[in-house]
Amino acid sequence: MFWCQACTTANNHLLNTISPKMAADLIAKHKNNSDFIILDVRTPREFRNGHIEEAILLDFYSKTYTDELNRLDKSKTYLIYCRSGNRSGKTLDLIKNMGFNQVYNMDKGIRGWLSMGFPVVK
Repeated sequence: MFWCQACTTANNHLLNTISPKMAADLIAKHKNNSDFIILDVRTPREFRNGHIEEAILLDFYSKTYTDELNRLDKSKTYLIYCRSGNRSGKTLDLIKNMGFNQVYNMDKGIRGWLSMGFPVVK
């Protein structure tokens, strides 16, 4: 069971903001689950400097960002993160009415992740 700092529902879909520790637990729980996707919404440069293993880059500043979000499989579960939680929080707000089933936003972003000593890959 996950406790979340801000849980909301939009059109019967669950949107959560969770701690880096809970994100790590969620990743471990869904290891090798193709229906669980980690989205890094930072820039390509930030991504190259280190990201959570198996994360997919979706650049928040891309002109096609909203279109790219809309093309994602909404039936899958997503964990989104950025540098500090700002862009991923805005993404959570953006997708509230897009029909996603379940989305987790990692509070404090990669900074929070690293402060807990969790690994990144380059």
